[in-house]
Amino acid sequence: MPLVIGATAAEFNIVRQLGYEEFGELYVAEHPRLPRQQVLHLIPAETSIDLDYRQRFYQESDLAAPLWHPNIAGLTDRGEFEDQLWISSEYVDGIDVAELLGEGHLEGMPPRMVIEIVSAIADALDYAHDAGVLHRHVNPGHIVVSKSPADRRRIVLTGFGVARPEGAHNTLTRAGMFIGTAGYTAPEQLMGDELDGRADQYSLAATAFHLLTGAPPFAHFNPSVVVNRQLNDRAPRPSEIRPDLTDFDAIFARALSKDPVDRFRRCRDFAKALESTGGTRSHIRATSEVRAASIFRESTNGETNGAAKGDTAATEVTPTAAAVAAPETNHHTLAATPDMVSHNGVHQATPVDAPSASDEPDEFDDYDDEDDYDESAEARRRRLRHSAAIAGVIAVVLIAWFAGIKALRSASQSNETPAPVETTSTEPTWSPVFAPPPVVAPPPPVAPPPPVVTKPTPTTAVPSTTKAAPTTTANAQTTAPETTVQKPKPATTTTPTGLDTRPAIGMPCGAEGSAAISNSGGPVTCVSTPGGSAWEAPGTPPSGG
Repeated sequence: MPLVIGATAAEFNIVRQLGYEEFGELYVAEHPRLPRQQVLHLIPAETSIDLDYRQRFYQESDLAAPLWHPNIAGLTDRGEFEDQLWISSEYVDGIDVAELLGEGHLEGMPPRMVIEIVSAIADALDYAHDAGVLHRHVNPGHIVVSKSPADRRRIVLTGFGVARPEGAHNTLTRAGMFIGTAGYTAPEQLMGDELDGRADQYSLAATAFHLLTGAPPFAHFNPSVVVNRQLNDRAPRPSEIRPDLTDFDAIFARALSKDPVDRFRRCRDFAKALESTGGTRSHIRATSEVRAASIFRESTNGETNGAAKGDTAATEVTPTAAAVAAPETNHHTLAATPDMVSHNGVHQATPVDAPSASDEPDEFDDYDDEDDYDESAEARRRRLRHSAAIAGVIAVVLIAWFAGIKALRSASQSNETPAPVETTSTEPTWSPVFAPPPVVAPPPPVAPPPPVVTKPTPTTAVPSTTKAAPTTTANAQTTAPETTVQKPKPATTTTPTGLDTRPAIGMPCGAEGSAAISNSGGPVTCVSTPGGSAWEAPGTPPSGG
């Protein structure tokens, strides 16, 4: 059962759990007497009671204890607590590259980034080999990149001095989950043969293959299949997974050879072979996707590898100079091996009850941006999106161009079609446009006459009181259309219908002395009156007389 935060184990105060491996649980713990954190590795009780294992545990920790290298997490103490062996080591606040792969490099890291990591770890391994110490289980989970400032970042190999149980890469945990690291283990180690530094070189090459391509060389969910392929199958080439990595094929073919004799003699030789590529990809992707920014801002020696890679110089990290800083920080060990996920689909341990490196991604997000990493997968997606956008624009332009031509042709055909129908003019296009106005304009004047004819009928009696002279009638007829049309119509319509035109007494008359029959039937004579000549009955005295 995992220890809880604040618990005490071997006098260490537990800060948080880093994870678990097939041969122990890992915790960040406060040193009992010094104000610093360390990694506490507790070996399971059932393993600790094995006498053979206990002997190897003390032997390996004795060999690893003197190791002091900027790229190695050094041992600090060991002991036994409640029937469990334990060992403490330097804690490095950072992120292991297995997590780094999962967070932003699922399809592989940029070659320059991989080369810097491999170069640092190769130096650490050769240093340990020269001291007679083998690591035996190099994998992405045991490589940690610190979160120190850019100029003091460290790339550290963890796990030295922790003896593995026999066949640990092929065993099950108490929960029944296979969590071994067979995918990174040399064939001679799987067979139980005698080992030397070339076994670690094989493991480093398998790790580099995973970092470059996003998958171990012999990835499979069944560990038995992985072991069988490790022993019998030719190692895959990086270009079989990513075609842009053909420059690395020959290097990995040698580093992953079944026979140790065919491999590089030292880990540093393998790293130099990778550096000779210039850290570039093959084909047209080399210049467009590889950037010259340093990954960790560490010191570099600026090695330039000749004519084959003219536009990108190979930079070699000097681990000793790059890792002098941060002596107060301690070692961080992997919570669980990458095989847990990549091969077997089981849960990878993560720290509990407290933020871990993966819980604090901001600094590493900045680190990715700050160092201008080029993630090949994202670059491919960007290029595909750009190509698709350009192709789409071209397609739209072509479609619009053809549509415009078609529209112009159809428009010209539609303009020419009415010509023979509407008119025989030489300009048929305009004749139908101007023809309608003369036809439409006349209706407004035609509309008023109907009400003019119907309205005058009530006024037929008006002329009976006055005799309209021809001149008056003529004037009325000429002005009526402009002001009102009611008076002229009664005159024309009522005059012929038997109107009595005989003079009436008192009406004006013409020549004096003339006689006529009045409208009352009596005789009347035109006489002079004060108001002028008027019809009067005979014998009537003059008015006013």
